[in-house]
Amino acid sequence: MELRRNESIRKENIAVSLFRGIEVVSGRLTITSDRLYFQPNSLNIQTQSLELHLKDIAAVEKRNTLFVIPNGMKIKMHNGQEHKFVVWKRAEIIGMIQDSKMKQKMTVIIKTR
Repeated sequence: MELRRNESIRKENIAVSLFRGIEVVSGRLTITSDRLYFQPNSLNIQTQSLELHLKDIAAVEKRNTLFVIPNGMKIKMHNGQEHKFVVWKRAEIIGMIQDSKMKQKMTVIIKTR
């Protein structure tokens, strides 16, 4: 992953799995000041990365995997798409994403004034 101008890494190499249809794709998540970037492990059948811009995220929620395991995270986009992840320390990760969104909004307000 290549950083863009004025973008900084908040947390990287977070071990996660992403649900893509019926397949669970394991990989690494990076949280930056502008986006979330999921890079699948090379051993997966599906190896396409996923990039979610913070400004496009409507909500980040806790969810249970298999209805009972409290290790899931759902990211809802403004366009209606949903991305479901399995992640350890989900409260910490969700907090980082929400914090990054808040800091991004503050930066936009400061730049436009």
